[in-house]
Amino acid sequence: MPMTTRLALLGAIPFIFSALLLSLDILNLPVLGSVANLLGSYTLVIAVFMCGVHWGQYLQQAGDRASNLLIISNVLTVLLWIVWLIVPIDIFLMLALTVFLILLYIDMRLRMGGIISKNYFRTRLLVTTVVCACLLLSIYAI
Repeated sequence: MPMTTRLALLGAIPFIFSALLLSLDILNLPVLGSVANLLGSYTLVIAVFMCGVHWGQYLQQAGDRASNLLIISNVLTVLLWIVWLIVPIDIFLMLALTVFLILLYIDMRLRMGGIISKNYFRTRLLVTTVVCACLLLSIYAI
């Protein structure tokens, strides 16, 4: 199993754990505090990281760049950060879920263009599905 797949799967664990805790009505953890805030901050980190991956893919594309991933990734990053600062956590998580789906759509386009591998796209599809399901469950539980 490639390292990218292992890391992506490991990265989904906090989403699963948070959804489980919130579903069990465990809202706070000793030392760490609010599960919803932990989930929100982790969601922000992962979404920004995924935007950064697209930035890197943009920089590695040779020649014609039909889709400007540099601009898109930066806009999504700043948007998420601003939303994180000003809206309730459930609204933030819903917008972040939408961003994850946008990023997956971009990856689908990159796959169709032969820019990313079939295995990488499969991993992204699997992990995004798990993450979005966990976010929906968490939003419902909050």
